[in-house]
Amino acid sequence: MATLTNVLPAQTRKIVYTVYSLIGLALGAFQAGFGALDNGSPGWMKVSLSVYAFLGTAVGATAASNTNISRSKDA
Repeated sequence: MATLTNVLPAQTRKIVYTVYSLIGLALGAFQAGFGALDNGSPGWMKVSLSVYAFLGTAVGATAASNTNISRSKDA
């Protein structure tokens, strides 16, 4: 049994994954917008992307630990 299995109910995980994805989409859009400018990225953008990437480890670990892998009879 994985350590993170069922720490959060499925409905809560769905909300967390959705919010995390939307934050990533927004950060990516801002980064693309700032990338089009010649001024470079502001400090808050660099910090936000770093924190987002760090939190991705926890989100990914929770998602992976709650993934059921069933073997087929043919395997």
